[in-house]
Amino acid sequence: MWTWSLNWGEVTPEIVIGSCPMKPDDLETIAHSTRVSAVLSLQHNDCLAWWGIDEAQMRSAGSGQGLAMARCSIRDFDVADMRRCLPRAVAELAALRAQGHRVYVHCTAGLGRSPLTILAYLVLVEGYSPDGAIRLIHAARPGAVPAWEAFHGCLDDLVSCHRAAIEKRAYELYEQGIHQGADADWNQAQADVLRWVLSP
Repeated sequence: MWTWSLNWGEVTPEIVIGSCPMKPDDLETIAHSTRVSAVLSLQHNDCLAWWGIDEAQMRSAGSGQGLAMARCSIRDFDVADMRRCLPRAVAELAALRAQGHRVYVHCTAGLGRSPLTILAYLVLVEGYSPDGAIRLIHAARPGAVPAWEAFHGCLDDLVSCHRAAIEKRAYELYEQGIHQGADADWNQAQADVLRWVLSP
């Protein structure tokens, strides 16, 4: 059985992954020890209730520490909910990064939903390969187990939703003389469009 402790690791110079703060003092520790300027919580209401975490109190305490506080609720151990909520979680992280924040990303244990969100952000917004992204995550959080099914399902959903824009972008690449073959054009167009969709 997992036992809570406040701990973290640095994925990139801009992103820290860790366990959830349980009380206001934990946010003070996070702010001073990690030098982050924003916190992104992926905890679901069920998690908050189970652990007795007062979200309003935590948000107020974080703001008092000068932290930008953001939250995207994702249900733990629910791949379908992870798949559905992942684009919004990635967009939240992308928005914080666009504002210049160094971000502490957490779910409860920091092993499932937060590595999944960081994985998707690094791949879809920053352009990392999935292998490269998961290596960084595991270096910071060796026990991380992001739901790959949710990641790939989310990617399929995004491509399906934005297929027309991807096709248009692939044609633009061809017209610009950047044509490198149908598959390469499509992959580049897909990367471009999904990055635009998820970034502020």
